Amino acid sequence: MSNRYETVCIVKPDVGDEAIKSIIQKATATLEAGGGTLGRLDEWGRRRLAYPIQKKNDGYYFVLEYNTTPDVSKEMCRQIKLNENVLRQQTVRLCEKAPEQVAEQAAAETAPAAEGGQS
Repeated sequence: MSNRYETVCIVKPDVGDEAIKSIIQKATATLEAGGGTLGRLDEWGRRRLAYPIQKKNDGYYFVLEYNTTPDVSKEMCRQIKLNENVLRQQTVRLCEKAPEQVAEQAAAETAPAAEGGQS
């Protein structure tokens, strides 16, 4: 069973470009070795953190969006966490429905409740 996932990763700001490319390459290689497919790689670059992490005020952000099984996603996240240059990472499973379908469903669920309250 394949799901859509999104992983946001923050790398230490003092790490060189080669090390960042290595982290991204290793993550995508793990994903592809497990039979997953990379949908999107979005590198946000160096940005200010909302709060200091490990006494760092900046970080290099990148986002991976991919399709794979839960086991492969867990393994990829584990390998990212093991890298000492990674400050934080978070993976979420994306909704199967399109955003328009989610909005329509939410509107349909709230409409009967609003009509039932009026007398």
